[in-house]
Amino acid sequence: MILRDRLIEPEFRTSPDRWSEEEKIKYKTRGFTEIPDSVVHELKDEKDELSYETSIIAKSCGIYLEFNRDKFRETREKDYIYMIRIVIPGGGPITAKQWEILDEISNRYTVSDAYTKDPKPSLRLTTRQDIQLHHVKKRDLLNAIQDIVRSGFFTLNGCGDNVRNVVACPLSFFSSIFNSNSLAKEIANYFRLPTGPYIQVFELDSVSHLDTSITHEGRFRYSASLLNRKFKIAISALHLMEGKLVRDNCVEATTNDIGIVPVDGKLFQLYVGGGQGENQGFSTFSTLGKPLGVFNREELVRALDVLVNIQQEWGDRKNRHWARMKYLVYKMGIEWLREKIRETGLEPEPPLDLDVGDRMLHLGPIRTEVEAYGIFVENGRVIDREDSKYKTGLLEMVRSYPDAKIFITPNQHLIVTGIDDLREFEVFMSRFLKKPTNLRMHATACVGFPTCKLSYTDSERFLPRLIGELERRWGDLKETIGISGCLAQCSRPGTKTLGWVGTGYNLYMLKVGGDSSGRFQGNPLIDPDTGDVYLTHVPGNRLADVTDALFELYSTHGNGEGMGQFLRKLGNKRIIEYLKNNPKTSDLMTPSKLRATLD
Repeated sequence: MILRDRLIEPEFRTSPDRWSEEEKIKYKTRGFTEIPDSVVHELKDEKDELSYETSIIAKSCGIYLEFNRDKFRETREKDYIYMIRIVIPGGGPITAKQWEILDEISNRYTVSDAYTKDPKPSLRLTTRQDIQLHHVKKRDLLNAIQDIVRSGFFTLNGCGDNVRNVVACPLSFFSSIFNSNSLAKEIANYFRLPTGPYIQVFELDSVSHLDTSITHEGRFRYSASLLNRKFKIAISALHLMEGKLVRDNCVEATTNDIGIVPVDGKLFQLYVGGGQGENQGFSTFSTLGKPLGVFNREELVRALDVLVNIQQEWGDRKNRHWARMKYLVYKMGIEWLREKIRETGLEPEPPLDLDVGDRMLHLGPIRTEVEAYGIFVENGRVIDREDSKYKTGLLEMVRSYPDAKIFITPNQHLIVTGIDDLREFEVFMSRFLKKPTNLRMHATACVGFPTCKLSYTDSERFLPRLIGELERRWGDLKETIGISGCLAQCSRPGTKTLGWVGTGYNLYMLKVGGDSSGRFQGNPLIDPDTGDVYLTHVPGNRLADVTDALFELYSTHGNGEGMGQFLRKLGNKRIIEYLKNNPKTSDLMTPSKLRATLD
């Protein structure tokens, strides 16, 4: 389903004279092998903000220029702040000592009152298994990155037009069948940007975990202007659970540009062209990747190199809203892509009819080939609140369990291993954390206001209030709700049972069609006969009414099947009719000015 009647017309293999301004700026880095002196100077000067050129180049170093959106709405003045993204392929492991260091870094650089009533420091876990530092001041950028590197991590490839943090199931680190965590590190290393300029700009003196070469021989060769857009790779897992082989898609592999799904630990099916981001002003869409074919382990990294190179050569460099790989797959077709791969000498086996597995959350006691404990972190924000002391509790945990290894999950939670007694550990953590309801446990939000400059509205701060209202109405209902502050949809709300996507300040669009398993792509509520789109700008104080009405419909007519499956079977036409006739939602059911085409 594609919003807007305007055709999707990317400019593939864009001529340099048609490049966007971003492409011309990136070209100055010559594939990130050199950084203009003006950029180096500006990153270290006393001004609070960065020029547009420097802000584009700084993204590849994991630095994102932001401003306090709350203050801007009040004063129309930009209070410039920065987000630093720490790259952790596969989500870990993070040692107890490293967690202590990261905790101290957050104390030093991230104090803010944006998420609680009092100014507090925080760490933010992401759906790509990164850690984000928010509210960092320009004067602290150099010191913060130096401290991060001393911890054993880094920020290169954290943002920008390159292969981003490679996502993998944390539990697979312990698998005797297939270690996707290890593969994630191998792939991340292969696609890492040249480290020389990063080391020079931030005056790094402790970089044993970084290759200090400029050229990166034997690794991916980025073009002079890097990739066309960000590029995401995810690897799902296989587990032995109670003697049975179980597929684990906690990473939601098919939502990525490339999803890697193990067939048996030696063969891998690749999915291409997934992506959740959209753009209100253009014909864009969210979609799951299409099966490309099966590759063996020996040719897997080469296949990834070929695919990223095809995207690098062909992807649109004029229209960033059409620059992701999904538009190449959409316009040129999957068979065209297979033929381009064959031209390089690779011959993938035909794709299998393969079930990717459930989106597992990995919370509570875990027993696969390792005993572990999954800690729920509401919306990934490690911070002390009145009812949950995440920051204090996790710091006490690593001090009390010095042999613990910590992993970030693709659903913004933590897995802790190296524990002798899971019951004792659960009691220990209960001193700091309140046990969540199922509804809260299965809900996810991106950062949104006040820090993300792409966001139209609240998500992380709003979702707990929405869940609180639904808990009062429904109790401990087990369903999945996702909220994103904008159409970039970093929290992947479209694959949840009910997804809410920010479309304006305190306004949200409903997506239906996903479910708790994560196997399906949800879309806006579109009448299949007319193309009319409903519930595209629902006020925040009415989301509970719409959600309540849909829960009521499901509880009355669900017949024991999952809510997502029930809504897909019911179909948009009958859902629209029901909401038009429901007194809780009837006044919201005016078609939007948006139109849609079904493709």
